[in-house]
Amino acid sequence: MFKAILVDDERMSLEVLAIKLRKVAPEINILSTFQSPEEAVVGIRQLKPDVLFLDIEMPLMDGFTLLRQLEPYSFEVIFTTAYNQYAIEAIRQSALDFLLKPIREIELSSALQRLEKKRYNQQTSHNESLALSSLQFNKIAIPSLKGVTFVPIQDIVWLESDSNYTVFHLAANGAPPRKLVASRTLKEFEQILASAHFLRVHRSALINLLRVKEYVRGEGGTVLMDDGSEVEISRNEKKGFLEKLGL
Repeated sequence: MFKAILVDDERMSLEVLAIKLRKVAPEINILSTFQSPEEAVVGIRQLKPDVLFLDIEMPLMDGFTLLRQLEPYSFEVIFTTAYNQYAIEAIRQSALDFLLKPIREIELSSALQRLEKKRYNQQTSHNESLALSSLQFNKIAIPSLKGVTFVPIQDIVWLESDSNYTVFHLAANGAPPRKLVASRTLKEFEQILASAHFLRVHRSALINLLRVKEYVRGEGGTVLMDDGSEVEISRNEKKGFLEKLGL
């Protein structure tokens, strides 16, 4: 859910934009609307929106001046104006989008999709940095819907793909095996753990080679892990697996 603030000196423009926003994105949280740029500066600092819908041509203070008073800011900016001559300056201000009035719903929806994509990319980048930095301490950061769990790498027995999620099979110091579901793909974790002793043995499985207890021959074969798990090895990955073990 995005938290939004709308700023426009025309009351009708604010009302129309709010109606269209709620139509194309019912989950959006409109924190407040402002006709006065001066009041908007105070409100934005207090309410801390994710996105600011900002008119440009306003009396006493235009939208660009308003933004300069808020620097540095972390929210995204979508300019709304009836004058397309401001487009170049909007680009210089690193605006997420520039919408010409009357604003069409399809363009508004497209701007919100860009906002969602940018937020996702930023979160993914943050999670990757967090995960990689944690490896320095022999731990991995595992993001879930509830937060982030830090797990010692040696506790990871194997990882299993489950669509866009990854199931971690964990066992530590003789403790009972447990599972932890991460909100990232197996491919992402494979890249993070590339420098450690992990190997993809199946399109849906990544194993800790230090936790392999036994290998059972077959078309691809099966590995028995030290937590009691049995993991199938695909025919395509068999050769690489055996080479890793020196077999």
